[in-house]
Amino acid sequence: MTHTTETVVDRYIALIDRAVDEPAVLEELGSFFAADAIVQLEDFEPVTGLPAITEFYRRFYSNAGEGKHFWNTTVLDDGRLEVRFLVAGRTPDGQLTARSGIEHATVNTDGLITYLTAKAVALDV
Repeated sequence: MTHTTETVVDRYIALIDRAVDEPAVLEELGSFFAADAIVQLEDFEPVTGLPAITEFYRRFYSNAGEGKHFWNTTVLDDGRLEVRFLVAGRTPDGQLTARSGIEHATVNTDGLITYLTAKAVALDV
């Protein structure tokens, strides 16, 4: 069963799970991110602005294999959203893969993500 709630981050993760099989869904990132948002995923360079974020995800998922996220979201006292996640999948060459990590998101008054960070570690599978 997929975990979903009503936060923008939960809806974003659910959309990202569809990106490998449905790359056109990445055009919907504007309903999750502010126009000037910043995304800093793991060791990648920060990406700023909706067009650059969309292109980053398009490149990232064009070479990804199957995957599925499972997560829990908490609203922190300072208003940020914290997501503890696990993603499991299969690479394009058939190898199993799994990662666990934490994302933090800052959301503006319009309910859009303005800053998203993620750190994860590979799990032995």
